[in-house]
Order: sequence, then structure tokens, then C-alpha cells
Amino acid sequence: MNISKKIAKKIAVPFMVMSLLAVPSMTFAAEDFSGLTEAQIYELGNTFVDKHDYNKAIEAYNRILENNSGWAVVYTKRAKANFLLGNRDEATKDMETAMSLDSSLPDIYCVKGNMLYLDNDFAGAEAQLNKALEIKPDYVEALTLRGKLYSDMNRLTDAIADLSQALTIAPSAVTYVNRAIVFEKVPDISSANIDYNKAIDLDATYAPAYINRGMISYYQRKFKAALGDFELAIKYDPNNANAYTNRGSVYLIEEDYESAKNDFDKAIEIDPAAAMAYNGRGLVNQKTGRYSDALHDFDKCIELAPKYEYGYQNRALLLREIGVPEKALPDLDKLIGMYPKDGYAYSAKGCIYLELEQYEKALTEFTKAVELDNTKADYIFNKAVAESYLKKNKEAVEDFTATLKLNDQYVDAYLYRGIVYADMGMKTEAGRDFDKVLLLDPENERAKKEVKKLK
Repeated sequence: MNISKKIAKKIAVPFMVMSLLAVPSMTFAAEDFSGLTEAQIYELGNTFVDKHDYNKAIEAYNRILENNSGWAVVYTKRAKANFLLGNRDEATKDMETAMSLDSSLPDIYCVKGNMLYLDNDFAGAEAQLNKALEIKPDYVEALTLRGKLYSDMNRLTDAIADLSQALTIAPSAVTYVNRAIVFEKVPDISSANIDYNKAIDLDATYAPAYINRGMISYYQRKFKAALGDFELAIKYDPNNANAYTNRGSVYLIEEDYESAKNDFDKAIEIDPAAAMAYNGRGLVNQKTGRYSDALHDFDKCIELAPKYEYGYQNRALLLREIGVPEKALPDLDKLIGMYPKDGYAYSAKGCIYLELEQYEKALTEFTKAVELDNTKADYIFNKAVAESYLKKNKEAVEDFTATLKLNDQYVDAYLYRGIVYADMGMKTEAGRDFDKVLLLDPENERAKKEVKKLK
């Protein structure tokens, strides 16, 4: 029986990057402390924190505390910067000093909550943020952070409530974007789009709003709108690696491989740790036949983001494409370890075993995939192919038929069921299937050949 062993269906692989929830930041342009007041140095230190330049932030806070050692809130800010640098002992010392100076300061509990949140102690973080908000119910930073916490805890109604309250007190583009992200998780795409639009109305230069709105358009296959948003994000933030990565993804889907590669290259130049950009460039290199470069890019993506499933999936597909399918098996095993209840990797393993002519192993993997998800026509179809190679013709016919119940336009299912019928000597049934193939695909050469064999 001559049925193709390369029957796995490649799936669309997302690799776009969303701008994630953030605490509102203040902007203040300065490079040193010359001629600045303590209040200005304080704002500058906060800006350094927002920009993740924690050492400079600590320098700013140190300058203040040299002359004003009783300013409790500065200790809380320095504690946060030290914590983010990994200086836990210094952070704890600063929090204790702040507490001794003013235990009623809501910033103390907000920073403690932030620290616990980053430690993944969600219950402890919630308790501290609740305390901050008991002291100061209109504390926007605490409301925003608790909204982010609730989003991560999948308490989406509570997250929306906190972010909505923060918006009532102090509308900002950042908070609208934060609430939009939660709406996307609900999912309530319409409300998310409205919030991205409001963010842009408030600040037409805020790149994350364009990035995230563009992603909605991308997944709705409105590629022109997505491209426009990503271009605006780049216009207003030309050093935003995510914007280049996402624009590159649009070019990739449009098969403009040169433009896509240029964007992925730019993203990597801006951020050498941009794993999704390596993933995207790997897909471009694979599409254009630069397989060695593609493999290098997928390797780098996995090195940078070892929990990113599509890196393993894409590398496995590449290894199969270049003729070394057995080398893809460890990547598929990794996917199974990450998502044991997802049938994709089991089905992909089965396809590799088919190519290696290890039909019993193939059937085992396909059977597991179908057990996990019997609504995917491809999984059932693949199982039927393995059964046909093992001469389990009755079971193969049943599974090809089940495939067609899910998708009555599945040309290969008619074709291969017809081949099995012919092998069973059921020429009438085989002929009907080949006729159906030619009705759906009049130029199908394989079906034409099989019809001739029946005569």
C-alpha cells in the first residue's frame, strides 16, 4: 500500500510580542544631579527604576539621603531598586528604616507588595497592597499593581475593577493599556480595542498601545491595520524591539521575506535577548532555504526562552524538513513534558515514526493524540494512516470516515480511504472515494492513477 508517510499538518506558529502590564512611570530627562532639587533627584531616581537602571536609581536616592536621612519614602524606593538588583539584605534594611520613620506610609506596603509579587508570593503581595490601599484608597500605583497581581491570579473581574478605579482617579495611557490586556484575557476584544484607542487618544506617542492593538488586528488577519500600528510604534519608539519583531511577523505572513528578516535583525540588534525575534528570523531562514541559519536561530531562541514551546516546535519541524526526523524527537518529548495534555507533539512524533517506518510506535503516538483531542481531524487521519500500514484496514476505514465527519472536504481522507478499500477488494467503495477526490480536486494525479488501477 502506497500512502504518504509525510502527513503531519504544519500549523501557524505565533511569535508576536505583547507589551505587558506595567506600573505607570513618570518621565524626567536628566543625566546627572547638578543643579537639581531633592524633589527633582527623587523623580529622576524613579525614572531610572522605570528604565530598569537600578544602579543609577540608587545613586540618586543615596544623594538625597546624604542630606535628608529622614525622608522615609526614599528608603522605600531604594529598597525596591536594591531588591530588583538582587540585593535582598539591603532592601530589607531600607524597608525596616522606612518603617521606623513612618509606619503609616502607604509606599512601604506598596513596595513590600511589589517585592512579594516579584517573589511569586501572591497571597503576601495582596495583603501588603491591601494595607497600602487601606491607608490611601486612591493610591494609583497600588491599585495598578494589585490589578496586575489579580490578572496573574486570573481574578480578572477584580483586576478590571482595580484598573478602572485607577483610571477614574488618574486616567493614563499606561493604565488603559493595562486594562486592555486584562480584557483580552477575558476575552473581550471589543473592550480591549476601545481601551487601546483611549490610550492613544491620551498619548498618541505611546508605542505599547499601538503594538498591542496591532496584535489584535494581526490575529484577526487584518494585516494592513496591524502593519500600520506596528509602523506607528516604531515611529514613536524606534528602539522598541517588540515593534520590529511584530512588524516582521506581518511581512513574514505576506511572504516579504527580505523585509521580515530586516526587521528581525533590527530587533536582535536592539535587544540581543529577543527570543521571539530569533524565532521569527529562523522561520524566514527556513522559508528561504537557509537551513543552517534557521537551526542556529531556533537554537538561540530556545537558549534564551527555554519555556517557549514554539521554539521547540519550529526546530522539530525544521529537522524533519531537512531529512533528520529522528533528531526532532527530543524536542517533541520536551513539548510533551511541558504540555502533556496537548495532542500536537504526540501526533508530530507519530509522523516521524511513520517516516522511520516504525508503524507500531506511530500508531501508539497517534492514538494518544486522539485520546487527548478527538475533535482534530488531522490527528484521526494520521492514526488511520498508521493503521493502514499495519494492515488494520477495518480500523483505518473507520478512522478515515471519522475524519470526514469532522471535515467533509478533507481530500486526502477520501483518497487514502479509497486506497484502503481497493486493498480490501471493495472496488465500488474505492471508486466512489476517488470520484469524490476528483470532484474536490480535479487535477489530483494520484486519484487519476488509482481510478485506472480499478479498471
